[in-house]
Amino acid sequence: MGTSSTLGGGYLFGLPVGFVADSIGATIGATAAFLLGRTIGKPYVISKLKDYPKFQAVAIAIQRSGFKIVLLLRLVPLLPFNMLNYLLSVTPVGIVEYMLASWLGMMPITFALVYVGTTLKDIADVTHGWSEVSTSRWVRISTS
Repeated sequence: MGTSSTLGGGYLFGLPVGFVADSIGATIGATAAFLLGRTIGKPYVISKLKDYPKFQAVAIAIQRSGFKIVLLLRLVPLLPFNMLNYLLSVTPVGIVEYMLASWLGMMPITFALVYVGTTLKDIADVTHGWSEVSTSRWVRISTS
């Protein structure tokens, strides 16, 4: 997912629901791009990687420790996530390892962005004179 949609998840749904929804959505999106790159997009991705011999070192590292390398690449976003999805699709990492490492590795930035979105909603509520802030969005309790 993009930064704006992650912020929007926090703004619209609050921290717990926004975080879960954005985390699941980001993982599904990353997996879809990964599968696309592994199937019909594979020739294109490989043709682009021929110009980058250092990528071979990444592929070898992934072959040895796939989960750990994918997790570290997600935790320290040196490359945009979309590009990383396609690059990792032509490595020997398994789909389950990829999904789990991506999900865990994207959690910190997802949490931070959803938190910022929730805070922006609180600021908007306060500046518009609305008394309800996100503390009531932590757990929705029906009073009817």
